[in-house]
Amino acid sequence: METALADVIDNSITAQATDINIDFSWNDAAPWLSISDNGYGMDYQELLLAMKLGSLNPLESRKENDLGRFGLGLKTASFSQCRKLTVVSKKENSISAMEWDLDQITENPNTGWKVKVLDSSDLNQIVELNELLFNLDKQTSGTIVLWRKLDRLDSFDSLAIREKKLNLIIDHSRKHLELTYHRFLSAGNGKKSIRIFLNGGSLEGIDPFNTVHNATLELPSQSIYVESKEIKVQPFVLPHYTKVSPQEYEKYSGDGGYLHNQGFYIYRNKRLIIKSTWFRLMPKEELTKLVRVRVDIPNSLDHIWKIDVKKSNASPPEVAGQEHEKSL
Repeated sequence: METALADVIDNSITAQATDINIDFSWNDAAPWLSISDNGYGMDYQELLLAMKLGSLNPLESRKENDLGRFGLGLKTASFSQCRKLTVVSKKENSISAMEWDLDQITENPNTGWKVKVLDSSDLNQIVELNELLFNLDKQTSGTIVLWRKLDRLDSFDSLAIREKKLNLIIDHSRKHLELTYHRFLSAGNGKKSIRIFLNGGSLEGIDPFNTVHNATLELPSQSIYVESKEIKVQPFVLPHYTKVSPQEYEKYSGDGGYLHNQGFYIYRNKRLIIKSTWFRLMPKEELTKLVRVRVDIPNSLDHIWKIDVKKSNASPPEVAGQEHEKSL
């Protein structure tokens, strides 16, 4: 679920949202989840395009702050978690709403894949939207993404186990989002940060390089140019356990510990897409377990880095690997 949530949040950030709210409820064994924001929203035609599968060409040039890739994020992310997707968006005081219901499509295959356009009476019947629509009404613009019929829990027979599993998934998603968007959650340097809330609780960015600690060693940076586009490489050596408290040392070890989490951390437009890998350029060893390398790439090099649909995998271009080997 964490990857799916990140895909939808990417859209919110691209829409220049400053507040993003994730809300979920077990809802007496009919769980639902929503992602709402105060971004610039979509009008009817823009929402219709957004609800189409593959609405954007991955080869087209994008704005520098665009976190999208294939135009599949909203739909594929949502359908990977639910069978009913409802999107409500407000722009210039006009609200548009549309819905995909995979069960209805399955039950009526002859009608084809047709998105349902919702009017105000339809929205009023969706009780999960009541508070969300109230908040949207107070905003000048924004978007609500609602997931219902969450089917990833159906494999568990016991309702108690399903509820417990959902809570564990949400907790894991929190940690994933705090790491993935840590540079947005604590932008600094005069840049505007965003706020992400999970059931009202604020997410706190987790900086994997612990850059605020005096004992963190920031090594000389390097710039690599591919197709005249800059790739910034910044190595760090995290503090030795004798330089920090046991609690802080444990905090920055990450899931799997320091040995596992060494390596490159690839950021696309400051959004973490892949972490703790040396891309088979070198093995993970005890000697280098405190070494983590931040790599910033622009979205204009997606084709070179082979960014996948989920934006969770990438492969370095050959020239980057050659430059790394020279520095060893």
